[in-house]
Amino acid sequence: MVAARTRLEIATENLANLSTDGFSRIAAHGALTPGGVSISRSREPAAASGMPSGVDAIAEMVDVLAAERSFESAQKAVAAIDQGRQKSAEAARIP
Repeated sequence: MVAARTRLEIATENLANLSTDGFSRIAAHGALTPGGVSISRSREPAAASGMPSGVDAIAEMVDVLAAERSFESAQKAVAAIDQGRQKSAEAARIP
């Protein structure tokens, strides 16, 4: 969930600075670590895309939607785990 939130923050920051002169796009790079998924940030050099910042608004919106869906999926997984734990606790109770 932290990784999805970080991706969302990066994409929304890129969108917010879409037309800002001198802004260069921030890229999110995911990696699987022993502690889970890790997202790192890196600045990309300004591209010749016609926009002052080199940010593609459509690609950033797709990133926003993907990050939201990742977060929702993780949230559902956590809810399912909690529900399973609750059922186990109820089954373990001695009447």
